[in-house]
Amino acid sequence: MSYVSFSLKYRPQRFEHVVGQEHVSRTLMNAVRTGRIHHAYLFSGPRGTGKTSTARVLAKALNCVNGPTPEPCGVCEFCQAVQNGRAMDVIEIDAASNRGIDEIRELREKVKYSPAEARCKVYILDEVHMLTTEAFNALLKTLEEPPAHSFFVLATTESHRVPATILSRCQRFDFRPIPVAKAAEALAMIAREEGIEAEPAALEAIARAGEGAMRDAESIFDQVVAYTEGAVTLEVVNTVLGVTEAETLAEVADLMVGENVPDGFALVDRVVSAGKDVAQLMADLTLYLRDLLRISLNSEPSAWRLSGDEGRERMVAQARALGPDRLLEAVRVLATAQNELRSSNQPALLLELTVTRLCQAPEAAPAPRRPAQVSQARPQAATPGPAGQPLHAAPPRHQPRPMPPIQPISQGEVSLQALQEHWGDVQGELKRMGKMPVTAIIKEAIPISYADGVVVLGFSDRHAFHCNQVRDKYKADVEMALQRLFGQAITIDCRLGEVLPQAPAPDQPVQAPPVATEPAPVETAEAPPDVYEQEYAPDPTEPQVNQAAEQICSPEPAEAPPPPTLDQAVANTLMLFEGSQEIDGDE
Repeated sequence: MSYVSFSLKYRPQRFEHVVGQEHVSRTLMNAVRTGRIHHAYLFSGPRGTGKTSTARVLAKALNCVNGPTPEPCGVCEFCQAVQNGRAMDVIEIDAASNRGIDEIRELREKVKYSPAEARCKVYILDEVHMLTTEAFNALLKTLEEPPAHSFFVLATTESHRVPATILSRCQRFDFRPIPVAKAAEALAMIAREEGIEAEPAALEAIARAGEGAMRDAESIFDQVVAYTEGAVTLEVVNTVLGVTEAETLAEVADLMVGENVPDGFALVDRVVSAGKDVAQLMADLTLYLRDLLRISLNSEPSAWRLSGDEGRERMVAQARALGPDRLLEAVRVLATAQNELRSSNQPALLLELTVTRLCQAPEAAPAPRRPAQVSQARPQAATPGPAGQPLHAAPPRHQPRPMPPIQPISQGEVSLQALQEHWGDVQGELKRMGKMPVTAIIKEAIPISYADGVVVLGFSDRHAFHCNQVRDKYKADVEMALQRLFGQAITIDCRLGEVLPQAPAPDQPVQAPPVATEPAPVETAEAPPDVYEQEYAPDPTEPQVNQAAEQICSPEPAEAPPPPTLDQAVANTLMLFEGSQEIDGDE
């Protein structure tokens, strides 16, 4: 007799044998017991979760010699026929290959006939979402009012592709992915029946590799049994599946805790030389760090990958040492690396870079410059804050950064010199207020005068956009930052086309510019004087603020060169024409 695989040999033959679908089994058993059988069912769920097997069990329950019964005997002629796939009145149709309207028309003609040997006919349409729109439309009437002796079971893995008109005519049951623990119990039962010695950790690894599908887990178990000559161990399972050993994953986490980059390179070399699948390693490491993230947040992981009390204590220690912030960032790094791995032709290099990034120390967030630090650097311009007001440290990275109360730089008289010296602090205050666009725009402004609570901000001609934005949109934000820093209301006035150098303090004499090392008379210099310096050179006999205001209010327009006369234009045109004739003659 030919060999029968585990997935076929141990296929569920009763409702209670269906693994992980108690909500479906109980409902159908009660429906059969009370005679409330619906004429059409829709079984939806992932692959390998028991949809077709449940449909066959329902057919047996309806046609068993002792039935209809929720517990078919499994030994009568019809139960044996269904189990062996030779029951004439249980018609299984693969809708993926019989998806046209002609096949559905043939089904409509045959459904009228009475069953050949059973009590009723059961039609099982597998992968029903593959039917065409015309085929679905042809099935509607039959599905809504089938003959009394016919029942339909539609099975699909993509219920969203089934038309709403079909869904409304069926009772829907959603099959869920099978939990790892229940799949491992089912594999242990198979091992006992077959006389196979298997470690619980090995069966759990096989169940996890099945990804919620019992059929996949049974096929993997069948493959592992064929590979080994003795007991099924976790090492054998990892070898067959290429799964990364839990000790290797724990070693990566230890390297992250110790920030040991050199040993990370050695681990990557060892894994690559052993022929491990890089994609599988990254996937396994992501799940391991996901479990550590759950532990760090006081939650149980889906499965303890390190067995025993010692392994659990090790995972708990790693989770506490790394913390949720770093673990969350590590999971994001691995997710990005897995996306890049699909298009990379150097997986080993990408793995090396990823492990290096995981093992490096996290970069500490730079502390923003606080007004309190400015007051410490310039004690003569600082005043103590209210009594008992604590200095607030920068909040942790994982908490939102609130806008702390600001200790003003100066509560006395505000001067142009103070505004110019602390203009960088104004930009930093806007950044702390969350006004990042204003911070970028205000960099192009320079305080050029101050009087009666009004500061004039100068913008160059090429920054007209910045000037308009501050004047029309961000004026209130800049004034709020000035008030928070200087402790009093300050109004801003934006001027375009005037940018002056920083003015000295009003109470200090104006110093002359330094003399060049090579003396040269100014009147005999060949280079023309700098227009910018001539226009904005400070006058020591007049206050600097008045100069700035006067230059802003009455700028002198530059004289445009006179247009050429008609004779000059004709002469220029003739010269160009003669030059082109000379070039043609040379050629």
